[in-house]
Amino acid sequence: MTTSAAASTLAQEGIKYFEVEPEQSQFYTIGVDVTHRCNMECANCYSPVRNLPDVPKEELIRFFSRLGRRTEVRLTGGEPTLRKDLPELIEAIKHYGHRAAIMTNGLRLADRSYAQSLYDAGLKFACISVNGADDDSVYLKTDGVACAEKKIAAVSNCADVGFFLNLNCILIRGVNEHVPARLVKLLDDLKVHGTLRFRNIGQLGRYMDVNNYTFDEMIDLVTQAFGVDRAAAESSRNVNGYEEEHNVLFPLNPKKKLSTTWIKVTDWRPYEGAIPDPASSRRGRMTKDYKVAPFFEHAKLNGY
Repeated sequence: MTTSAAASTLAQEGIKYFEVEPEQSQFYTIGVDVTHRCNMECANCYSPVRNLPDVPKEELIRFFSRLGRRTEVRLTGGEPTLRKDLPELIEAIKHYGHRAAIMTNGLRLADRSYAQSLYDAGLKFACISVNGADDDSVYLKTDGVACAEKKIAAVSNCADVGFFLNLNCILIRGVNEHVPARLVKLLDDLKVHGTLRFRNIGQLGRYMDVNNYTFDEMIDLVTQAFGVDRAAAESSRNVNGYEEEHNVLFPLNPKKKLSTTWIKVTDWRPYEGAIPDPASSRRGRMTKDYKVAPFFEHAKLNGY
């Protein structure tokens, strides 16, 4: 779809696209694609374009300095750990009073010394994609490579050096329904807690054409896997102070909210024929002109 056609589709659905200067951004979190290079070819990737140059370090640091409110800056890609200057970017984000996070496939974090270097630079929040947990048969279907050993090593290293763990899993019908329980066991074995994030397949970029899970089906699958009351889980939609219709977030142990694993379920299917989570006030994205736009609207308009 061309940019103009995508903009027309959004307009027809009543979804407003806008861009603001970093100083005016009110988004809680901003995704920053620091590279389009990647060391994997996942079957589900909302940003599969690989032929764009890396954003210059100086421009990124200038962008961080201009953000007008404390922001969670999510370094994404491509695969952000392919940038040699990633520690410098993390240090700059921290220097300007923001919180750095990375969205990563975790392969490079299987090297403990590398994980330690990012932690020492100021990174405390790592979101690792683990669609197969410890099951290589899943990764072969979703990512085309047997990488379970490296994924588990990455999770273990991050727990060991002190990261707050966030583990991302795309639920795919007939492929990885057994993975949620395996991820909880993994955290239990490591004697740590974190956040397990589950979503369905987003129809942006490159994606598997399968019978996608609905939001209700995902909530059923996850709550049954963990023995959690569905009604209680579904009533909790507050994410970082934002009430969101297409998310639920709940603790595995409500009596120990500060020392238990949390579960987040997010619906990434398109809404109203256009995009997931339209008009989000929480998720933003850096544009090529170093402005800030709503995340999914920007991804749709740029053909990712």
